[in-house]
Amino acid sequence: MKTEASYEVKDTVSPDELAGLRLFAEADLPAVAALLADCPVKVLCQNEALLSPGAAGQALYLVLRGSLRVHLDSIETEPVQFIEAGEAVGESALAKRKPMSAYVVADAPTRVLVIEPETFWTLVYAEHVVARNMLTMVIERTHAHNALVAERLRRRQQRRQPRVDALTGLRNRAAVVDLLRRQMLRSAMGEKPLTVLMVDIDHFRRFTWEFGHPAGEEVLYTVAQILQDQARPTDITARLDGDHRFVIILPDCDERGARGVAQRLAEEVSKAVMVMPDESILPPMTVSIGIAEMRAFAQAEELLEAADYALVRARGRGRSAFSA
Repeated sequence: MKTEASYEVKDTVSPDELAGLRLFAEADLPAVAALLADCPVKVLCQNEALLSPGAAGQALYLVLRGSLRVHLDSIETEPVQFIEAGEAVGESALAKRKPMSAYVVADAPTRVLVIEPETFWTLVYAEHVVARNMLTMVIERTHAHNALVAERLRRRQQRRQPRVDALTGLRNRAAVVDLLRRQMLRSAMGEKPLTVLMVDIDHFRRFTWEFGHPAGEEVLYTVAQILQDQARPTDITARLDGDHRFVIILPDCDERGARGVAQRLAEEVSKAVMVMPDESILPPMTVSIGIAEMRAFAQAEELLEAADYALVRARGRGRSAFSA
């Protein structure tokens, strides 16, 4: 892509081109033309850059013919805006006296009128309608930018939300299954053990019936924090979607080591004091834990299923129990 635009210094702006510019709508065109007499016109080929981030020397650029496209991070990314004939670009950099922060590239063969700052401010003071038109254009551009930012944030949240549990902030099932697959492959290649814990809050449904859903959410959040706080930096903790079960992946840990981890977690949960916003204290909770160590050629879902079966056996032993 070409990176420098060429000047057509002697070219003049035709009355029709001038009348088609939004900035000069309802203005005294002969007076405006006189003020613009020395302004150069840039002639751009398709894909030729007009501006790039950090470009020095602010000016207002009015598209006489053709169109421009705007890229934020790179010219290889999708354009975020198109500047058509009659529109302007560069007004924000001009007003703030700062370099451009985006790439502006010709989307087609394009003619651009370049208005330097001194000429622009002379126009504003001489023709109040020009100031009004510029204010309208800036407001429209600001609204469009805000809408673009909001849309990008929404898309980013959509990408994150399916992999994060909203209540606890832990990874959800989709995320943990993906991570478990990768971790199992890494452990198998390194010939190292890997164990999964399936953690369930004992009699949780009965608890929520008696104390209500807000109390249940407080318990889920507290247990999640205990599991996360007790984990090693390499451990992976997740909550199964909409459930009171949690999964912990323990790399470089065999079944024997996992039993010690399970015992410690069960003790920490049983000692936790949970206080509601009204300062009422909830009764202590316990967890049951199933333990499953990775076997040769096992799949991620199979390992989770084995941990779930072990959890069933642990529940059969009563509260605060664990089983492999």
